[in-house]
Amino acid sequence: MSRLDYEASCRKLSGYLDDQVPPLPAALPRHDDRVLGVSFFKTGVSDDDFSNLTLPRTFFGRSEIRDVTFRNTDLRESNLCWNDFISVDFSDAVLTNSDLRSSIFEQVSFARADLRGADLRRTDFVDCTFTDTRLDGARLTRDQADELSLTHEQLATIDWSDPGEEPGGG
Repeated sequence: MSRLDYEASCRKLSGYLDDQVPPLPAALPRHDDRVLGVSFFKTGVSDDDFSNLTLPRTFFGRSEIRDVTFRNTDLRESNLCWNDFISVDFSDAVLTNSDLRSSIFEQVSFARADLRGADLRRTDFVDCTFTDTRLDGARLTRDQADELSLTHEQLATIDWSDPGEEPGGG
């Protein structure tokens, strides 16, 4: 299924964005950036459908995202640190080179998602699925391996790292 372009995706989120199309950041957003693109900060998002959107470099910080679907949504190079994602569907989503550190993912589906190059350290995964998820170069710690039900092929592609520092914005 095709995705809406960035501008149309922002219009679909108009209730969260004050009816404006924010500029698309040039790089992965940080908590202390002066200008953020699409952002959810200290926001509760629940029972919503964000499927088939193009939202690269989106910022999520200190938010609770519950019962939301991001199926087939492009979130590449996004910042998803310090959040609670509960009963969220990231099936077929693109999260390449995203920063997901220090978040909680509970009952989340990453089926067929693209997490190549994503930083997943310091993150808790509870009852999450990773069926056919691409994890090439994703950063995890060996301690996290016990939390995840991954295939031998997936485990072989991970960039096993130390926990590193906490992300900013905590």
